[in-house]
Amino acid sequence: MNTLGYISLALASSGAIAWTATTVARRFDAAFDFDLPAPANDDRALTEAWSRRVLRDGLPMSQQLREGLPELPARMRALPLDERGYPVPYFVAWIDGKPDFRVADQKKLAICHNRHCCWLCGEPLGKYMAFVIGPMCAVNRTSSEPPSHTDCAKFAASACPFLARPKAVRRASGLPEDRVDPAGLGLSRNPGVALVWVTRSYKPFKAPGGVLFKIGEPEQTFWYAEGRAATREEVMDSVQSGLPRLYELAHLQGDAAVMELDTAVARATRHFPRHAAAAHLG
Repeated sequence: MNTLGYISLALASSGAIAWTATTVARRFDAAFDFDLPAPANDDRALTEAWSRRVLRDGLPMSQQLREGLPELPARMRALPLDERGYPVPYFVAWIDGKPDFRVADQKKLAICHNRHCCWLCGEPLGKYMAFVIGPMCAVNRTSSEPPSHTDCAKFAASACPFLARPKAVRRASGLPEDRVDPAGLGLSRNPGVALVWVTRSYKPFKAPGGVLFKIGEPEQTFWYAEGRAATREEVMDSVQSGLPRLYELAHLQGDAAVMELDTAVARATRHFPRHAAAAHLG
């Protein structure tokens, strides 16, 4: 572990993490040594003909995408919709026949990493991989979840109800009794800003409670707030509100850790939106 030590384990509760508050119980770090079979509720278990028809013709008329959502990426059109009209990401756990967006199926994490598949749609990834993370994760370059396609990640960052409403609070009632929290040290807050970090590399590492991912140098970054492109001011405000906790951890480890955190913060600011006005999403 580097000088920052456990600072690299601190994760803001945002990004794709906003889709999931917990993971289904049982440790999954050892699963990275095996090629696990797809779970029974794997969306790829759908017949190939049905999947091709959905991708070609769009969602069946009996399933209506929620009004007001951004255009659904082609790769996500084979995903089922919940009763509200939201597409159910590949990683979401199904409990008693219903998807619980707060809970990630731990088997999917191993499958996505081992098979190089998208965390959100379940389809194979290419050279470029996108992480949906929070502002603090731009500082420590750590994610608790594997990558997605860029278009899938952009959809998640702009469509997730938790991210689109900065004052939203997660509902904690009714969670599975055998759940475990994600690995790392969670910063339990709604940061109000999400970041799609596009890179060509990442590396898993063991952490207390499971596995985290060290993300590589960004090729592109896309910032979101309230379902739109975020302003530089919004990003700066979110980062500044989360930094005290990181500096508390740094001071516990000494002056060298504080100086390294200073450097990490300065490095992260290079990827903030350039201007106060919202940038074009592209």
